[in-house]
Amino acid sequence: MLTFHRRVGKQHSVRIRISERSEGDASSTSFMSEERHIRTFPKQVHGAEILSVFQPGEGQGDSADGVITSTPGAIIGVRSADCVPVALYSTASSRPFISVVHAGWRGIRAGVIDAAVRTLTASGSGALRAIVGPHISTEEYEFGLDDLSKMMAVAGQRVSGLTKDGKPALDLGAAVTAMLLDSAVAIDYKVQRCTAKDKRYWSHRGAGDVERFALMAEIERLP
Repeated sequence: MLTFHRRVGKQHSVRIRISERSEGDASSTSFMSEERHIRTFPKQVHGAEILSVFQPGEGQGDSADGVITSTPGAIIGVRSADCVPVALYSTASSRPFISVVHAGWRGIRAGVIDAAVRTLTASGSGALRAIVGPHISTEEYEFGLDDLSKMMAVAGQRVSGLTKDGKPALDLGAAVTAMLLDSAVAIDYKVQRCTAKDKRYWSHRGAGDVERFALMAEIERLP
């Protein structure tokens, strides 16, 4: 389990965790079952809907591709097997805010990152920082030219690349970076691991896996 801790204010910290194969399939009901009652995983639909959670466990299974909360003890998460999982957290607010986002190419085009940022800032989050999780690399992600052109229109020329075989490819990481920077979000950390090559993660595109790993975030009270 890859884990990040960040201090947010005088009374709270943020814990962000990214699971691996060894922790089990995040799509399974048995996944980290001791936390199930305080955890919210949405039903991901590759859109831009953002779910707000006010009580631990609230909204479990609701359709969304982003979740936000300012409630300590509520665990929010998204599942992935190639798309980009992103955690956002506030750095300049009287109360802490966190968000998790599932950013595939459809969600990026739909504006899921901007929607999460707008929801957070409208709630009073102040300045935001992001941790970007593991995702498929450009060299493993062959992409159709028509859809690639549409992604370039949204996120710029930098999202265009080539696979290891020299075929047109999408740079999902570059697309997420562009969307975060356009929304004035500072990037704290990028996990430089390709899900199609790194056996710690499942990959739908690379191996046809149906299992998923998870990115989870929670606010913790400091002692």
